Amino acid sequence: MKPDTTDACFSRIVNAVLNGNPVHVRPYKEPKVWGVNGIGEYWYGAEKGEKSSTAVVGSDTSPLYKIIENNHEEFLGKKVVARFGMQLPLVKILTPKSRLSVQFHDNKDELWIITGTDKEIVDGDPWIIIGFSQETVDLYGKAVTEYYKKALIIYGEALNNLIEKMIDSGYEKLLDNKNDVELASQEVIHNKSGSSEIARALKELNTAEEGLDIFYNRQYVDTGDGVPIPSGTLHALGPGIEVVEPQIPGLSQPLEDGTTYPVRYAFPAYPQEGAIRILEIDRVSEILPEVVEKSYPEVIDETDYILIERLPGKFENKGLEVHRITFKNDTEYQLSPTSAHNLIVLEGNATLYIKDKEYNIPNAIPGGEMLIVPASSGSYKLQACKSTQIIDTFTPV
Repeated sequence: MKPDTTDACFSRIVNAVLNGNPVHVRPYKEPKVWGVNGIGEYWYGAEKGEKSSTAVVGSDTSPLYKIIENNHEEFLGKKVVARFGMQLPLVKILTPKSRLSVQFHDNKDELWIITGTDKEIVDGDPWIIIGFSQETVDLYGKAVTEYYKKALIIYGEALNNLIEKMIDSGYEKLLDNKNDVELASQEVIHNKSGSSEIARALKELNTAEEGLDIFYNRQYVDTGDGVPIPSGTLHALGPGIEVVEPQIPGLSQPLEDGTTYPVRYAFPAYPQEGAIRILEIDRVSEILPEVVEKSYPEVIDETDYILIERLPGKFENKGLEVHRITFKNDTEYQLSPTSAHNLIVLEGNATLYIKDKEYNIPNAIPGGEMLIVPASSGSYKLQACKSTQIIDTFTPV
């Protein structure tokens, strides 16, 4: 359902914000070929235009970015606007059924909070790609990006060669049905219906994949892990890993997309019909040439009743901080923030109390809502039962 943009509806939501009331947020749904049910990302933020989330107060709805544009100091906080402008951290929920593209960000910082795995998709221990492998950094040092670029070029050539062999042999429909070049060619070979040229091309691709894979640092992850992704870090989310992803909005630079078909990101020497962009592999020199160690949260406060952790990232100077609030027993927690706070429950149930009114904090469900408490709210309290976990994303000032 599209948000209502009538003046009366908009005005009622604005008045709610001015009075310090929280706003429920419905996500923009981003279609992705790798997403479960065709939706890969659920965006909870104030991106301008059609990708804005929807602000909800009662039965009233409006694009969230319009609410913030007209009431930025009340919603975000005066200190936030003075330091960071009209920047609200974006929170996404990701549900990949296959490995995402290997990429880096040139001006975007984010954090993966591992919330679970799809056991029907994950084969073995769940993993991510994060930074270069220790082996290749030891071998090549700071020149690791140059050698990685050479491996990318070899891989792109082998992938394009296999695609051409499959299409020339009349298997374009099979490619479309499988959505994967490697799986489609394996079926052709298994059924003994393909030429020896396809078998040779697949072998060359597998060799190129091995040459590329040695550059990747595969890190195993568990539910509850927090994985910071600073700008310039090579990374990819593995298949079946569900995450909540707070971030500073920015651009991504994909470098390779596996054997997904149709090709979304084409190598420069091999443009593909329908590709949404050409890979800028010359930019690999911008990647941090380093191994990324596993990160751990910092304990801010702990009592017999509650544990407050700052999740890893150190993005505070860029306008992003993420806390995990764990209720060790049934209790309350008081906050007096000076910026907007995005709240979502990972486990259990929690209630927000503001000015004698209560609001249920939504659970982290793909396509569900989140709750944003504006800076105008003043102090409020959270109440939850034992073992409840809340993710609190905000701009620190």
